[in-house]
Amino acid sequence: MTPRIKEFNLFLRDYVNLNQTRLDLLHTRTSSLDTALEESALLEDKLDGSLIPQGSFAHGTIIKPLSGNDFDADVLLPMVEQVDWEPKKYTVELKKALDAVPRYADKTVLGKRCVTIQFANSFHIDVVPFVERADGKTYITHRTKNEYLLQDPTEFTRWLKEQNSTTNGHLIRVIRLAKWLRDRSSIDCPSVVLGALLAERVKSFAGVDDYGNVATTFTALLEDLRDYLDTHAAPPWVDDRIGQNLADRLTQTGFDNLKSQLRRWARLAREALDAEASDSVEKWQKLFGVSFSASTTSSLALSASAATATLPTYEHQMVPGEKSLTEQYGFPERQDPTSTFRIVGKMSPTKRGRGRFRPLATNGNLVPIGRALEFQITDCTVDGPYDVYWKVRNAGPEAASKKAFRGEILKRGELISETSDFPGAHWVQAWIVKDGVAVATATQDVIIMSR
Repeated sequence: MTPRIKEFNLFLRDYVNLNQTRLDLLHTRTSSLDTALEESALLEDKLDGSLIPQGSFAHGTIIKPLSGNDFDADVLLPMVEQVDWEPKKYTVELKKALDAVPRYADKTVLGKRCVTIQFANSFHIDVVPFVERADGKTYITHRTKNEYLLQDPTEFTRWLKEQNSTTNGHLIRVIRLAKWLRDRSSIDCPSVVLGALLAERVKSFAGVDDYGNVATTFTALLEDLRDYLDTHAAPPWVDDRIGQNLADRLTQTGFDNLKSQLRRWARLAREALDAEASDSVEKWQKLFGVSFSASTTSSLALSASAATATLPTYEHQMVPGEKSLTEQYGFPERQDPTSTFRIVGKMSPTKRGRGRFRPLATNGNLVPIGRALEFQITDCTVDGPYDVYWKVRNAGPEAASKKAFRGEILKRGELISETSDFPGAHWVQAWIVKDGVAVATATQDVIIMSR
């Protein structure tokens, strides 16, 4: 088995993933839009929180668009139900509010379910009104049909993040790779359907080697999805996590083409994964083309030169002086499979802190600057008494320039409060310590967006 970890990482970085410049632009545009809407006099008493990323933006599965195509992001705008408004009025009033902001006035387009803001450089944001109604359920609105549509994309995002954790973070990379292959195969399969089909194949009881790296996860999920779809003559039900069928968006032709391509992808992936090291790159290139492994030498050289020109940002390694729990306190770490817990991160919905806190998982762990944050231990299976130790760890260029990586480990109880002060891919980690032994640990990502 030859997983080609380095080659996959470089192929994703150089050919599949949306590059960091575009991601930074997306975060900046979203944060700026969020501020403009919060300050809008026309929407002053009608908002129920800040923008919520959805779709590929929230899931972390945006990829580079094919040449000549836009890259885009979808965001939900939580709004208070207006009892005297028809459904169609939400998008109409949203467009009025955006047109009142000079920088958006000539960029908006009124759609059926959203208002599109078309920026320069082939980039647009779709803003979708999102309403919790008196029945406690959430809806988007359809302007031309003048009706409410029952949807909860935040629940789908939360579920996808859980599935991603089960695969050690590799599911989102597999979805990106599958979308990259789809775009080059002319398969008419919406991203949300493809992502859901792959995520549904994730098994919590999978073998330890199935999700150990990108290559094994990719191959395992492709084979499982191939086998599942081969038992269906028509698109199967794909749950949107609130009991509705995402596969309504998939045509029979699109489904047939997807099945055909999956057979080929799964076969080539298995042949490449099982190949000897001397043959594996050539085997993977049969699936991904000559770009796979092409960037290895040049990219490593470029990365080395870049590293000498910039401050280290420590996203994937410990900061000098940072200690492990054992080094700092002497507690041995003996993880017990029966001892588990979750960290649930939440953020205030607006800069002013109004309204209820929202789970980070429903936001794709994306957080604007200036939010109050809470992190709480939940679903703990360890019998008390025990102590909770926390590490808050910053990363990225701004953390480097401010020398604010943090990383100290402190005994703090089951609930801690923080604030989102500057951008970066940060995280929070906690340990449960019982009788002088760390028996469980968990991590919560916190991706703070640029202004």
